Amino acid sequence: VAAIQTGEVDIVTRLSAEEAQSLLGVENVKVIKYPVERVYYIAFNNLTTGLDQPTMDAKVRQAMNYAVDVDLLIDALFDGFAEPASGYVVAGELGFGNVEPFGYDPDQAQALLEEAGYPNGFAMDMACPVGAYTNFEEVCEAVVGFLGDVGIDVTLELMESGQYWDLEANKELPPLFGDSWSAAGGEAFRRLTGALGGENASYSAWSDPQIDELLAEIQATPDQDERAALYGELQVYMQEDPPFIYLYQPVQFEA
Repeated sequence: VAAIQTGEVDIVTRLSAEEAQSLLGVENVKVIKYPVERVYYIAFNNLTTGLDQPTMDAKVRQAMNYAVDVDLLIDALFDGFAEPASGYVVAGELGFGNVEPFGYDPDQAQALLEEAGYPNGFAMDMACPVGAYTNFEEVCEAVVGFLGDVGIDVTLELMESGQYWDLEANKELPPLFGDSWSAAGGEAFRRLTGALGGENASYSAWSDPQIDELLAEIQATPDQDERAALYGELQVYMQEDPPFIYLYQPVQFEA
């Protein structure tokens, strides 16, 4: 921030909202912001630790999405500078826009839990990395609070990020875990295959034959419009049968 004002550097990236606001109106400094091709989420694990858990039921996973007030989280922790994620394809990527974010609806969350056979909720473990992403520890703690409000008692473990990603690669994290994934190039394909590739993907904790089929079709489809339609179909399916609690797409600042 100091260097951009003195002319020592021409561009600074990854500014926080506070840093960007401090540069507004500074002579010869222009601040820009834009949504980043990255999504933050809480992953469900159906490969190892989550196999015998209530989250194997899609209604439970939908309920947990409805239980989290993402808008409040964005306002409280990011000064409003992020967008609620509607899925694992984000704004600016091919095929985005077929679905809306779940939104905050704790009554719907509790109704779905009751339908799934958990009227009194349940208990579950969750992990998140420390120092990996801006305010992410606070994000995970807020998610735990929101889930607690609908009767889901989550025990959160915050761990050093290097150890965390080692455990993630070995598929040894708890049934719930928080993370973030970026993708470059205008499509979500790398993010989708990386996080949903089952046993064959290093950091995946989820496997679903229908997702596998759609991703294979996307990979084999050279026509961009047809591929966009497939991404749209995938987004609809991934709300009906969500592999994640979808949180937010960050806004990045540069000067």
